[in-house]
Amino acid sequence: MHFEFFTMGGSQLWEDVFFYQKWRIQRNYRTKKYRLLDPWDIQRHNGGFESCRKAFLEYIEIYELSRQRGHMVIMLHGLADSKNIFKPLWRAVLKEGMMAAAINYPSTRKKIDAHVRQLDFFLNHLEDVQEISFVTKGVGGIVLRKLMAIESPWQKKLKINRIVQVCPPNQGSKLFVWLQKFNFFRWLLGPMLKEISPQNMIFIPNFHKNLEFGIISTDFPAKNLSKFVSEAFQKALPSPRESDLDGAKDSVYIPNVNYNVFNNPKIVQACVRFLTRGKF
Repeated sequence: MHFEFFTMGGSQLWEDVFFYQKWRIQRNYRTKKYRLLDPWDIQRHNGGFESCRKAFLEYIEIYELSRQRGHMVIMLHGLADSKNIFKPLWRAVLKEGMMAAAINYPSTRKKIDAHVRQLDFFLNHLEDVQEISFVTKGVGGIVLRKLMAIESPWQKKLKINRIVQVCPPNQGSKLFVWLQKFNFFRWLLGPMLKEISPQNMIFIPNFHKNLEFGIISTDFPAKNLSKFVSEAFQKALPSPRESDLDGAKDSVYIPNVNYNVFNNPKIVQACVRFLTRGKF
């Protein structure tokens, strides 16, 4: 087997396509090569998907990993984020007796449809799980809306429980439209910057009426610094109303000053309440 040192997870180069007990198989979005990472993000094998999966099965025997079973909460980060933003929520979900899988996807490198294909592959290879819920942050909620609109085999084997969207740009993002004007931000943040405009949101399907979803809206983290920037930038700052979406079972506004919204205990608690009770 091939061993390497810590990889840091590769949030904008590698996409998660398999998850089991904190082990994950990732695919490089450019080369399409695969690698197997252990729970500490150390690479344990590389090659094709089936080769990595076979290596993982060997590690199951070596480390005597217990089988996962039950309800898993799948977490999708926002633009230019990584799975690590979910650490506070991850711990809270585990305390409730559920499993958690925070998914890396190269949000600044690919279009929405490409992320949907990755997540569809991921869910079709999810093993020993009977029920799933989702918590999304930012554009992760838009990716999930489009994922839910396609028919796929995983939908027949997995029960979908509830969905929590945290600060989703459901009505499109004025800030993204403003940033799109600049070459630097188009290069830095990638093609989704254009796709999340208010004009393009009419092409993103709403969640099916049978799905229970709730919305948490928050303040923009740098809101207090807006007086130091241009008036045009101030007008482009996100507002809680950008999160609105018809059909939500519940919605709540929670004041926030943290760049990582999940460092706000009230937001973490609200997510867990909706996942377990269906209300904030």
